[in-house]
Amino acid sequence: MTQIDQTDIQILNHLNRNCRITKNHLAQLVHLTPPAVAARIAQLEDSGVIRKYTIEVDPEKLGYTHQVFIQIQLAHFNHQDYHAFIHRKRNFIRHHYKISGQMNEMFQAAFHSSAELNAFLVELEAYANYQVLEIIDELI
Repeated sequence: MTQIDQTDIQILNHLNRNCRITKNHLAQLVHLTPPAVAARIAQLEDSGVIRKYTIEVDPEKLGYTHQVFIQIQLAHFNHQDYHAFIHRKRNFIRHHYKISGQMNEMFQAAFHSSAELNAFLVELEAYANYQVLEIIDELI
């Protein structure tokens, strides 16, 4: 396991806020040289601490007005067919998790309309039992 010090934590915090930050700016913020920051980032990537860089999109600005969490129970269903269905519908799904408890999996999804959400749920019924939780507002 990679030894992570307080400077690495600072680098990760800044990258988490803005993964496009320049190494020069990041070096200023953590009081290192740009080559030292680049080496630390490379080490964090090589060790698997940093798995990927990504963006966060505001779904509402793209017209996805119905954001939901859907909990899935797969006890008596064909998991392979379910996962193939989810893969086909991945443009709606933002995050997909395996969870503990009465439900097996959960995903966060976004839809343009109630009709689009309903059509998705009608198809989902063929693969799993589910529970829908609508997102009212993001707190953080």
